[in-house]
Amino acid sequence: MKPKSVLLFNSPMIKGKVDRLEMGNMFPRVGVASMAACLKKEGIRLKVFDPTNEDDREVASIIKRFKPEIVVLPSFTSEIFDANETARFVKKINPGIFTIVGGPHPSALPRRTLEEFCFFDAAAFGEGEYTILDLAKGKKPHQVLGIAYRKNGQIGINKSRPLIELNDLPLPAWELFNLTKYQGGSIGGGFKKIGRTLEIPVEGARGCPFNCNFCFRINGKMIRFKNPEKIVEEVKIAVEKFGATKIHFVEGTFGVNRSDTAKMCRLLIESGLNKKISWSSGGRVNVTDEEILGLMKESGCAFLGYGVESGDNKMLKIMGKGITTQQITRVFNQCAKIGITTEANFILGHPFETEKKILKTIKFAKNLNTNYANFAIMVPFPGTEVYEMARKGQGGARLLTYDWRVYGKQIGAAMELEQLPREKLIKLQNKAYFEFFFTPKRLPFFLKRLTPGRIFGALGRVFH
Repeated sequence: MKPKSVLLFNSPMIKGKVDRLEMGNMFPRVGVASMAACLKKEGIRLKVFDPTNEDDREVASIIKRFKPEIVVLPSFTSEIFDANETARFVKKINPGIFTIVGGPHPSALPRRTLEEFCFFDAAAFGEGEYTILDLAKGKKPHQVLGIAYRKNGQIGINKSRPLIELNDLPLPAWELFNLTKYQGGSIGGGFKKIGRTLEIPVEGARGCPFNCNFCFRINGKMIRFKNPEKIVEEVKIAVEKFGATKIHFVEGTFGVNRSDTAKMCRLLIESGLNKKISWSSGGRVNVTDEEILGLMKESGCAFLGYGVESGDNKMLKIMGKGITTQQITRVFNQCAKIGITTEANFILGHPFETEKKILKTIKFAKNLNTNYANFAIMVPFPGTEVYEMARKGQGGARLLTYDWRVYGKQIGAAMELEQLPREKLIKLQNKAYFEFFFTPKRLPFFLKRLTPGRIFGALGRVFH
């Protein structure tokens, strides 16, 4: 089989975000870097390109010069229309290019993705490294695990691919990225760009063993870990070879393996990397205590975002969070005491929620010992239990649209509650942001997030 050349897009060509309040910075995607590394290791001719902030002529020039046979596009749900338009753009230049989309949305809805969007030749579901490698080595779509594909006007769906042993993966190929594009950004918080810092993502685990009913587990419930030694090696290379000044550990369950977390922190300290970088991650309050937080701080941890979701214990139970407000309060107090900046992430408008419970959440947020808060409105992402609840009208939930472009966490356009219509949810969200941030203590933190897109997005909605 003859190998094929591959062009990996870091993101689709996004012409304009509907949800302008969402994270606005460009960020390098570690999944794309991992795919690139696997292709490079096998000698596949490849290129990585980020079309963000590039005009159509530059994108077209890249495609014409490189002449890829396969184009790979990542896509979150709110990006799937843009990914399809990018595939259309690619095929306009050369209809023979094989376009494949991967990421959370096609993983949740592989068949429907191909039914809805005609410019994709295939949709990958689950982990993509070996899927793309098989295609690049010349295998036919029907021979490749983990994809849906078109054949003679029909859609075929192959079996799922076995889970990858993370320690067998080569180190992410950041050398194939134009990393200067991402200087000054923040992956975890989406702050406006400041200075020439460079934050590189590092993936230490895949999968999530917890039961939040609003979350789609693209990598399954079984959590797999990289060895602490390999994680620290990635950090070292990111710093010494690529000039990273910040690291973001992308898994949302950071710290769930306490012994590995402690070992990684000690290795960062012993190597002196803790003096060269600061790092951030997202975690859960039920796997954290003051001792491990102290070690994390010493190893360079500067920022942690926690999924709090609600200030009402009954709602936390309905959500399947497996945490309590008492645990939340304890961990945020510990972070403040140790000197770790925190963000509390809330979701308003969960099925069965009432205005009274949201007001309780706002009060809880205001009193929480945290620097930042994010108040999302529930999005029924495909593949989640909440998506099915909304389709069935459970808990008062009402699915408003299948227009994936509006499945943004800050605009509340995808779902509402019978007891809390969209307009009311938005008013409560505005109230939450205003009451949390507009205090002398927190206003400086709020100003750090005022990118132009967020300013106009917020003003547009307030005066709508």
